[in-house]
Amino acid sequence: MKRFSVVFLLLIISLQTMFSQDDIATVRRQYQEALERIEATDKALSANEKSVKNQLYRYNVINDQVKESQRYLNRLNAEYNKTRKAIGKLNEEIKALNAELKKRQDQYAKMVRQLYIRLSDNDKLMFIFAAEDLNQSWRRMRYLNDYAKYQRKQAELIKEKQAEIEAAKVELEAKRKEQADLVAEQSAEQKRLQKERSKQNSIVQNLKKKRSSLQAELRRDKQRAERLNSKIEEIIAAENKKSSASGSSGTASAYAMNVDEKKLATEFGNNKGKLPFPVSEPGTIIVHFGEQKHKDMKYVQTNSSGIDIQTKSGASARAIFKGTVSRVFSVQGTNFSIIVRHGNYLSVYSNLEKVSVKAGQTVKIGDKLGTIYSDPEQNNLTIMHFQIWKDLQKLDPELWLKKN
Repeated sequence: MKRFSVVFLLLIISLQTMFSQDDIATVRRQYQEALERIEATDKALSANEKSVKNQLYRYNVINDQVKESQRYLNRLNAEYNKTRKAIGKLNEEIKALNAELKKRQDQYAKMVRQLYIRLSDNDKLMFIFAAEDLNQSWRRMRYLNDYAKYQRKQAELIKEKQAEIEAAKVELEAKRKEQADLVAEQSAEQKRLQKERSKQNSIVQNLKKKRSSLQAELRRDKQRAERLNSKIEEIIAAENKKSSASGSSGTASAYAMNVDEKKLATEFGNNKGKLPFPVSEPGTIIVHFGEQKHKDMKYVQTNSSGIDIQTKSGASARAIFKGTVSRVFSVQGTNFSIIVRHGNYLSVYSNLEKVSVKAGQTVKIGDKLGTIYSDPEQNNLTIMHFQIWKDLQKLDPELWLKKN
């Protein structure tokens, strides 16, 4: 039973190592991809350091990066603790295996000595021939043969135990190397995190000097956002009322759906957290949904109805789900906007300089809707504003999009 438990433990540790390595490898790859996107965004934003709003964007991006790094460090620490426990178990098992091996070796040596003393080859023959009859001779031969088999079996068990010890030692060495690698990675990540925090503090100090300019820019942004949201609400309310023509009672706050639209809305709702990113190129969220308070700059408070995504120049807005283009419109200071209806859910894509669809057009997931505006005065900085609504309720897009 002891032998089975040791083999089973080594199997479990090996499986845990395999799955843990696969898992941490996936986490490490996703983390590195996120860092690359964030660094590209920071580079694009820092191209125009005179823009106070860009500096605020940089602060947001670096703040997100610091959070990502801290989460990754926590994961590395969890992996380190898991590895440390596995090393402890392996050391205990190797100790137990060595003790069991010594016990078997001592028993085997004692057995061989006793057999050698009691029965030489001549003694074995005499033991057989001294039998009272043929049946007894046959039984004595079987006894000697079984005893010899037992000896061989004990020798095989000793070899197997030695093999188990060697396998455990190999596993232990691998775990020790994994532990050392994790320590080195943790150390490097801590240094990188300190560097990012230092960069963030520098931005904060610079923005404090330009407090009045930043607040003026944020007021202008707020006015543009209010115009956009007012237009979106106006369009949604009008469509909700118009939907009453389908036979149901549509109101300004609720869209009356037909059978197909209800099915579409259900499908959309079931895909929460699985929807694709709404841009064709890698992008980074630089403004988050809802009210944002900055602990380092208490005078800065923003409130967004969606998210702002910085991406590459020439990138396109992409439909996050199948649906129908509800409206293409523009308001002052926001370029073109497109609303796509998915039952009583709506996705909104703003700050487009070119539009590829028209109202009433059916789109599939991933279809190009238009080209995102690149600001030539901001070194072609490319930012799309994206929203998700359910009737007249604004939803946090990050909860609906699949994590990059």
